Amino acid sequence: MRRIIALLIVLTIVSLPVMAEGAARSGIILSTSQEDISGWQWRGDTKATQFRLLSGKPEANQFLRGLPRLARKPIADALTDVDFKKDVAIVAYLGGTSGGYDVKIGQINVNDRSLLVKVGMKSPGKDDMVTMMLTHPFDLVTLPRKDVPEGDFEFIVFNQHGDAVVDQWMNLDAPAKVVNNKTTWHTVRTGETLWSIAKRYGVTITSLLAVNPKVDPDIIWIGQRLRIPTSSVAPISQAPNRATYTVRTGDSLWRIAKMYKVTVEQLVKSNNLTGYDLWIGQKLIIPS
Repeated sequence: MRRIIALLIVLTIVSLPVMAEGAARSGIILSTSQEDISGWQWRGDTKATQFRLLSGKPEANQFLRGLPRLARKPIADALTDVDFKKDVAIVAYLGGTSGGYDVKIGQINVNDRSLLVKVGMKSPGKDDMVTMMLTHPFDLVTLPRKDVPEGDFEFIVFNQHGDAVVDQWMNLDAPAKVVNNKTTWHTVRTGETLWSIAKRYGVTITSLLAVNPKVDPDIIWIGQRLRIPTSSVAPISQAPNRATYTVRTGDSLWRIAKMYKVTVEQLVKSNNLTGYDLWIGQKLIIPS
């Protein structure tokens, strides 16, 4: 079973206007698999699935004791080489299934107060040959402890369809502690935009989109429920004098201008830009 001790920071360019050179980053995006999981289909349920972040041997042993006997040994073997003094282990386990099922941890996104894991969950298609032999599909990767958010943070696992399969609060300093933070939700109302919602709660649009992976940044609708990132627990009464936006992969001046309902020329003027090139992590002032 594949395990990763050191993960590389991925700044993959998917749009020509965005350049990675000299870019500062507000979060970490880690690619853990080269396999394309976007086309996988999942038609099963999640009753037997487990997605865990293990921070020490006692916690790992407790997790193993709760597994079926046939699953215990291969996962225990994969955990043997994990150095919990330096790393944590993220395990995705589908439970006991017939042949044709698979699971892959595809990407990890680390922010100040959240750790988001994208997994591919695959069930056999109608035309796939399925064996009746019992299997226990799982995947395991390691993440350096230094890259895990400090203090209380939200551990969210979502699949390739954008469905959240795990959403829980954790703290590496007290793994057994039940963290009492509650998820804050906002229901979109008439006239609201992602920018106005982010401004109201004192968060960035980037962090708002990170915890709402199914949201189209160009389209939100009245009545839609949005998860509010955990850097703020209540709406703020006063907004900062100037709104800013941090450039991320795939952005362009046209896309940002459209998102905030301003013109490209206004963005260029407000930020004293000499051209149209941007880089990941660049902070832009949004004209009022």
